[in-house]
Amino acid sequence: MKRSLLEKGFVIVLFVLVMVAFSFAERDTQKAFEKFNVKSTVQTVAPKVDYTAEASERSTIHNKSARN
Repeated sequence: MKRSLLEKGFVIVLFVLVMVAFSFAERDTQKAFEKFNVKSTVQTVAPKVDYTAEASERSTIHNKSARN
């Protein structure tokens, strides 16, 4: 009888320890995701400038047609 109670107590203690470990791991994971998301949004906010010849030809053609 004492042995089964001891085993049940041991299982309960292990279960609680596992739950505490998973809660710490989840908290650390959330912190890592927040840190990663801050860096990725800062990089995507920067405007992209397109310096291709195709863009300048379009503006030149548009300006000539506007003069006529």
